[in-house]
Amino acid sequence: MSILNDGLVFAGTRAIATRCLLFIIETSGRDAVSAILGAPRNEKTCWRNETNRELWEIADQYGIPFLDSMNDIAPHGGFLVSVIWPWIFPANILAQFDQGGINLHPAPLPEYRGSRGRTHAILNGDESFGVTVHYLSEQLDGGDIIGELRFPILDLETASSLDTRTQHYGYVLFCESWLRLLDGSATRRSQSELITEGKREAHLYTTRMTTELLMSKEVQRSAKELERLYRALYLPPLVMPPEWLVERVQPKHLVVRQESGQLRTS
Repeated sequence: MSILNDGLVFAGTRAIATRCLLFIIETSGRDAVSAILGAPRNEKTCWRNETNRELWEIADQYGIPFLDSMNDIAPHGGFLVSVIWPWIFPANILAQFDQGGINLHPAPLPEYRGSRGRTHAILNGDESFGVTVHYLSEQLDGGDIIGELRFPILDLETASSLDTRTQHYGYVLFCESWLRLLDGSATRRSQSELITEGKREAHLYTTRMTTELLMSKEVQRSAKELERLYRALYLPPLVMPPEWLVERVQPKHLVVRQESGQLRTS
């Protein structure tokens, strides 16, 4: 049975969600999308500088019902597509989608479940990062993997620049995964099996962990540790390093993101 038989509900935020939604419409037609779930109309979003088109504007353009509450989505379709949706779908909502659903997660799985993966990857000193498309399940970011793409973390990378690159890689991965779902060539890998076989480790990161980093006091750290902490917490306008850290590091030559989305060094 095709995932499009009963229509789909698209839920997302940020510029990448707009791009992915337009790709679905381009490849599957406007009638494939039964409803769109996003931030409330005319809300001043923190990602406004990333795109000049919000999801509600796409909904208006194509005459698709626009919703701003998860409680309203289930009657609109049989398949759920989530792209950078920051809230957890309750089990009772997921159960109402007969064909299931997929999610684009902006981090490797199961190593970086939860939120703020870019920050913690830099703090952990990882040499690479990634994006994942997986089936939605009751376990947070625990569903079977459909597709994944890994890429290097640059020298002097900040959470901001890594976030920008993650969105670009994520769009490429989403397009490929969506086409494979349409033609039936998509395969799935169980995260549980990867963990049991010792091929990967599961870690959960929360917004509270980032908040604790932001509220941390100045303690004895090496110059290298301080710079890494600064880079990990540099994600404007959502997150900015605390003042004491800025004064200690006085960052130079770090990779930052301009309003245009291009990368430069300062």
